[in-house]
Amino acid sequence: MAIEALLFDLGKVLVDFDFERGLNRFASRTSMTRKEFEAVIFDQDWIRPYEHGDISSEEYHRYLRENGKLEMSLQEFHDAWSSVFLPGLIVPEQLLASLKARYPLILVSNSNESHVNYIAREYGVLDYFDHKIFSHEVRSMKPDRRIYDAAIAAAGRPPEALFFTDDRAENVESAVKLGIRGHQFHSVLKLVNALKSNGVQLGDFIPD
Repeated sequence: MAIEALLFDLGKVLVDFDFERGLNRFASRTSMTRKEFEAVIFDQDWIRPYEHGDISSEEYHRYLRENGKLEMSLQEFHDAWSSVFLPGLIVPEQLLASLKARYPLILVSNSNESHVNYIAREYGVLDYFDHKIFSHEVRSMKPDRRIYDAAIAAAGRPPEALFFTDDRAENVESAVKLGIRGHQFHSVLKLVNALKSNGVQLGDFIPD
């Protein structure tokens, strides 16, 4: 079956990030040691529900203030939380534009509302996508099946007609189990080769 729609991850595929940048800003505004604060901010009982959409930015910020002794306003939290993103795109806009001219593009991302709002404001990349499936909106995170089901429904095509790229192997493996053709992202050149090998038409895009 020919590929009829393309699914992309966001972080480490389209936009790069370095969480150390955010941690450095947080560490300067808490009386805890860095190790103590990291245990709080990465507590799966809180960060996972935040990216799952079960708690709001306000609730997560309040948790960090109370349990991480964080002295930041909500706006300062948003600024520090989103300072992790690096300028520019990993996948060039020329490739996205060429693909969009030929296929529906669907974003499938484990993201929280703060990061999504920042990306939408600071990068133009979201404009290339016909559908955007965010974990905090569909209440499901990769590699759980429900987020892929949402992407398949948005595409309106059978799984076998979809191509998905993500930087994490377990996320690609979950998609492949559903019949989606998957590629673990390592570089633009390897992605281009994977697209070509799956019969995806790239138009006049020429990789560097």
